[in-house]
Parts: sequence; C-alpha cells; structure tokens
Amino acid sequence: MAEAVDRAIRTGEHLAVQAGTGTGKSLAYLVPAIRHAVAKGTTVVVSTATIALQRQLVERDLPRLAAALAPLLGSAPTFAILKGRRNYLCLHRVHAGPLDEGDDLFDAAAAASPTSMLGRQIVRLHEWSSTTKTGDRDELVPGVIDRAWRQVSVSARECLGLSRCPVGMDCFAEQAKAQAGRAEVVVTNHALLAIDAMGDHQILPDHDVVVIDEAHDLVDRVTNAASEELTASVVETAARRCGRLIDQQIADELAAAGDGLALLLGDAAAQRWDTLGAGVAGSLAAVRDAAHHCTTALGSERREDPDAAARRRLALTALEQVHSAAAR
Repeated sequence: MAEAVDRAIRTGEHLAVQAGTGTGKSLAYLVPAIRHAVAKGTTVVVSTATIALQRQLVERDLPRLAAALAPLLGSAPTFAILKGRRNYLCLHRVHAGPLDEGDDLFDAAAAASPTSMLGRQIVRLHEWSSTTKTGDRDELVPGVIDRAWRQVSVSARECLGLSRCPVGMDCFAEQAKAQAGRAEVVVTNHALLAIDAMGDHQILPDHDVVVIDEAHDLVDRVTNAASEELTASVVETAARRCGRLIDQQIADELAAAGDGLALLLGDAAAQRWDTLGAGVAGSLAAVRDAAHHCTTALGSERREDPDAAARRRLALTALEQVHSAAAR
C-alpha cells in the first residue's frame, strides 16, 4: 500500500485503497506523504471523519514517525491539526459574556448560578481559558455540553476577524491556522476540507496532496457541510437579534414571514422535495425578502466598540443564514 501511495503521489493519479482494521493504513500513507512534503517543501493534508482517528494521528502515529524519520530526512517532519473555528474557545466571548440574552443557549439565570450544571460548566470554561494553550474543545476533560460551549465560542461567520477583535493576537483559532501553515502534514476533518474547497476564503494551507482516510464517510460529511437549515426557530432568532439594532417593525416582518412558513410546513411529511409548490415557494420568497430588508436596515459595518460589533455580527450572521437558505 505504501508503494501504491508513493506512486500515486509521484504520478498525480487518484488512488482508492480498502483494507481492514489493524493493517497499518495510516503508516502506509503517512510515510510516502511525509517524504513528499519534506522533499518538495510543501504541505500534505490528511482528512478524517472521526475525532478518534485525528487523535491517533497527532498523538501517536505522527510523533512516532517524526522521530523515526528524522535521521533519514535530516530533521523531524512537522505536523499540526486544524479544526473549524467553533472547536476553539473564543477569548472575546469569554471576556465579553453572552451577546444574545434572548437565546435559549444563553440562559442567563442558569449560567449565573454556580449550582446549576450549566453554571458549573461555564465556571470551568472560564477557569480553563486562563490555562489552556490551544483552546481546543477536545482537550477539555471532562467535556461540557454544547449549550455551555456555545457561550465561549463563535462560528466563522460570527467571528469579528483578527484585525477587529480586541484579543485577536491571542486567538486560539488563528494560532492553530498559523501553525498549520508552517506544518508539512496537516490533519483536519472532512467537513473543514469541504468548506475549504467550496468556500470563498481559504482555510487550509496551500497543498498538493490530499489523503482522505475514513473515505466511506466523506459523502455524508460533505453533504452536511454543504447543507443549510431553515426552521421557524432559525428565522425567529434572526428576527430577535436584528430587532435590537433596527426598527422593530422591520424585524417583525421577518418574524411574521417565518411564522407563515412554519404554518405551511407544520403538517408536511419529512421527505425530499424535487420541486416546490406555489405556496411553499411564495412563503420562502417572503422570508428571503424580509431577511434582505433587515440586512439593508442594519447597514454597512461602522466604527463601534467590539461588543456592539459582535452583536451586529451575530445579527448579520443569522440573517445571512436565513437569506441563503430561503434563496436556494
């Protein structure tokens, strides 16, 4: 298998390999991949479906291979892991606190109570934020529930950006991205690989070889990454977030359009629709137009303090999600 991988890398051909558990697949593709990256001064991307395999690669396989190959290559090959931004703790969110008090995710009463499970976990996250070197959620043991983690993390769309964030120079996600840019082997997941391929902004470093492990899960992970969700609660969240920043009547138009869509779909069976009826198409158009109206009312970005900018970014992100899904 290692010889086949090496030949595929040298010739630029695609290669599909199937082998049982325990046959050493990761070693068979890592050795020729590392040799190529070091010889060409480039980066090789290894994509997996599961966290377990990512950990195996960066905690066991790659360290052992780096030590074993160093005498042959002249230096130890470098490697890094890169995940989606939501997987890293956001220091601005830690310091600023909840930015959307109306969300169920930000249950202020529960979060403020150190005796509630949510409160205890948030206290742990704040304490951990001052000691962690990576901000990687998977390194927090024991872990926390999603509801707690969302209070200290942001999606790529919600992020203020390196230049605007007051703690941007200490950003864990940006540090991970920078480390990946210097590595010869970058381990990532199928979802981030798909987002990098389909998106307008580059996430992964420049590379000329991609190894897809656990390829049987690739289609599902890419499909999920390329899919968008539009529900009544998603529209409601967007309307509530922008309602604090624009004329409430304009935000209410979006909420009403979302209610209309919910009524129309409420009794519909879960199924794939190849075509939309006139009623559904009209309701989606109403949601799309209302979201666009709200976005226009928010206006362009302006000079404002980081907390206000973060609230504006949250509102714009929610509106973009609604508009994009409704316009498909």
